[in-house]
Amino acid sequence: MYALHDSASYLMEPIRKFAQLLRLHLGSNMKIMDVGIGRFTEGLADMYERSTRRVQKPEFNIDQVTVDGENIIVYQTTILKKPFCHLVRFTKEGQRSEPKVLIIAPVSGHFATLLRDTVKRMVLRHDVYITDWISVRDVPAAAGNFSLDEYLSYLIDFMHKIGPNTHVMAVCQPAVQVMALAALMDEADDPCMPATIIPMGGPIDPRVKKTQVNELAEKHSLSWFEKKFLTRVPAGYDGEGRRVYPGFVQLTAFISMNPDAHYKAHIQYLEDKIFNNEAGIEKHKIFYDEYLSVLDMDDIYYLETIEKIFQTYELPRNVMKYKGQSVDLRNIRRCALLTLEGEKDDISAPGQTFAAHALCKNLPADMHAHYLQPGVGHYGVFSGSKWRSQVAPQVENFIRKFDRERGSYF
Repeated sequence: MYALHDSASYLMEPIRKFAQLLRLHLGSNMKIMDVGIGRFTEGLADMYERSTRRVQKPEFNIDQVTVDGENIIVYQTTILKKPFCHLVRFTKEGQRSEPKVLIIAPVSGHFATLLRDTVKRMVLRHDVYITDWISVRDVPAAAGNFSLDEYLSYLIDFMHKIGPNTHVMAVCQPAVQVMALAALMDEADDPCMPATIIPMGGPIDPRVKKTQVNELAEKHSLSWFEKKFLTRVPAGYDGEGRRVYPGFVQLTAFISMNPDAHYKAHIQYLEDKIFNNEAGIEKHKIFYDEYLSVLDMDDIYYLETIEKIFQTYELPRNVMKYKGQSVDLRNIRRCALLTLEGEKDDISAPGQTFAAHALCKNLPADMHAHYLQPGVGHYGVFSGSKWRSQVAPQVENFIRKFDRERGSYF
């Protein structure tokens, strides 16, 4: 599968180069670009070249933010490197003491840069950290496998590195891991346990309201997923020989879940080209440059996620284990919980994340909060104008209420 994909990409390279040259030629000819058919043709060439190229891991490119009308420089630093993930910190020039926030990015196809908008908004008033996961094809086989246990071990190590009184946001799939993290660290009376946990649009209990993702997992056996989607990393990559769920396969799955939306987006892009709508053109390019950039997942982690989260529902049934130790959400007693959902989320439907509250039976009632954002789908929970103007203030207020250095709760 991998070899076929790479071969197809190499075979398309001459056509890609032709499309690139055509785009550059048309774009530099003002007479042609003054008519709609010229802009349409340039748009087709551009769309083909951008959609078929081998996209590299994007950069966060968060160089500055505007706080209270003042432009402030932002620095990005890697503070801990592990084989499968780097812990990255974003600080502002003249950084003062602000609440610490760890954003757990999903290991589910896209790179952590998909959460660029999340980071950029949170860094305005917080000391922000994020898990920057590495494509497994770039991790030597000698590093071993990545599993759900390894994932949790990484998160515990990151919490110890950042220190006490850290607030933890988990976007999509790691909503399960953040709940398990809080249960384990609270039970152990770990001084670095999260001050708050904020799962956002995640499958804490997918039984509540099933989506196409859940139905696919239930419909097929684990061996079906193994045979259909797993392959070996070929020579030429650091992870040669690893068995992976390739990013390009998952990208195909993403698109096939909602093909009409992607078709309409590209038709809109061509219309924007014809009418020279620069804002629409730029918006499309930014989104798809990120969306088409994908990583490979470890086979063990991929199969465990399907089985334990989407088939046997270990977390909500209180049968999940971490290195043999039971993960019981009733052990969460001191980590305040805010769940966030999007009204139109078709990946983690409303109710799946909210289900966490009923599972945290020993968490005081006044340490629970929930917010449903009207009019947004999955990505609108953590990215876009409504995230910035409506969802993020909910997060900020919750963090400040339960921050042990500044909050009113303590």
